[in-house]
Amino acid sequence: MNKAQIEKKIEKIKQELLILGAMRPGTLSRQYAACQKPGCACMDPIKPKKHGPFYQLSYSHQGKSTTRFVRPGYVTIIRKELAAYKRFKKLTQDWVSLAIEHSQLQLEEARKKEDKK
Repeated sequence: MNKAQIEKKIEKIKQELLILGAMRPGTLSRQYAACQKPGCACMDPIKPKKHGPFYQLSYSHQGKSTTRFVRPGYVTIIRKELAAYKRFKKLTQDWVSLAIEHSQLQLEEARKKEDKK
């Protein structure tokens, strides 16, 4: 790839980053639990019917791990935010890779100019 192609790809990444919207890191898991109350269906020794699903969001930010329960009505929103964050991470990684390649091409061009002198 030449410098112009790399620059064009970087501009495309920048445009995609501008439209990402709300995002958050983490994973969303579905949990089931037993309440441990005697006589409850969740405690049946043969066919327990656990309570749930409960949705749990887990993430790390600034070195701190956090877990939050998410109400069922917000699960769709959280999933969209998680997907946006994954897209953000991929785009920024692609940008860095292209920037490294661009920088390397500039160094090679500078070296060739010096060799001609």
